[in-house]
Amino acid sequence: MAQGATADIDPEAWKIVDGKLYLNLSKDVQSLWERDVPGYIRKADANWPRLRDGG
Repeated sequence: MAQGATADIDPEAWKIVDGKLYLNLSKDVQSLWERDVPGYIRKADANWPRLRDGG
C-alpha cells in the first residue's frame, strides 16, 4: 500500500502498531518497513482512498 498498490503478503511478516495489524509482502520487506514505520504508514494511508475506490 505504501508503494501505491496492493500485494500478496507473507502471513508471517506482520506487526501490530497502535492496535492495528500491518501485513508485509515478505520478511525482507518487513525489515525495510521497520526502519521507518511511521513514514510507511503515512504513505499507505495516503494511497488507501485511491486504491480502495479503484483508482
